[in-house]
Amino acid sequence: MANKKKTTPEKTHRPGWMRVLDIIFRTAHIGFGSLLFGGFFFNVPFQQLHIPHGLTALTGFALLTLELCHSRNWPHQGRGVLGLIHILPLAYIHFRPDVTVPVLWVVLVAGCLGSHMPRRLRHWSILYCREVD
Repeated sequence: MANKKKTTPEKTHRPGWMRVLDIIFRTAHIGFGSLLFGGFFFNVPFQQLHIPHGLTALTGFALLTLELCHSRNWPHQGRGVLGLIHILPLAYIHFRPDVTVPVLWVVLVAGCLGSHMPRRLRHWSILYCREVD
């Protein structure tokens, strides 16, 4: 009996230029996000945080774009789900500014978990119930 391999989608490799952009944008996102979080934590008026706020959003959008360009499976994988958990609570702040700091803690934890969980969980698809990519 022949040994059959599971048929899985072809593994995609990130081009070198995309990896460099990912490192640049991720570093900038962490830096600007830290300034923004620190500003909120120490009650700096939002008017003084417009630049870090805008740059955090811009670098986050760039990271999201890179992830989607790299893999269309991203939204239904563990990394995509945690990415959405990282992003969606931020909308809540616009309705309840009094909970900004606790929500930012949730965002921070979700971002850290998404970046540092094991590959098998990051690439686990809730759509296919298995690891993809």
